[in-house]
Amino acid sequence: MNKTADIVVFACNWDGLSCIEAAAQARLRYPASVRVVRVSCLSRVHLGLMLKAFELGADGVMLLGCEPGRCHYGSHSQCVAEEYGKAQGVLRLMGMSPERLVLALMPCGDGPGFVAQVNSLVSQIGYVLAPAPPTEVIQKESKIPSYWQFRTEG
Repeated sequence: MNKTADIVVFACNWDGLSCIEAAAQARLRYPASVRVVRVSCLSRVHLGLMLKAFELGADGVMLLGCEPGRCHYGSHSQCVAEEYGKAQGVLRLMGMSPERLVLALMPCGDGPGFVAQVNSLVSQIGYVLAPAPPTEVIQKESKIPSYWQFRTEG
């Protein structure tokens, strides 16, 4: 059985989330292993959150936000670019490929663009497990909770 990459998408509540919603409304397909974390603004996502996603088993992380100059909170672009640069530097220091972290600043409602970015990240990671090894080898399980687990627990 093949397994696609576990991807965490930190999506801005405004343009970023509208891209995901547009993709869903158009019934566009992307891997089921993509987990979306809604944030008020990408400027709220700091280095620690990005690295925590990797620690919990994510194979890739995408920061999905507003186009430059379109942030509803004003100072978005500079903060996001700084944290993104820091995170890529830390990934290099840890011996991980910085291409596993992607910054996608997209126009409002660009569903096809979002799906193309996610599929590109999945293929870039190239994470496909070989057929199942003998049972004595333990398979990696994702520790990333889904949105619905949180919704049904509380």
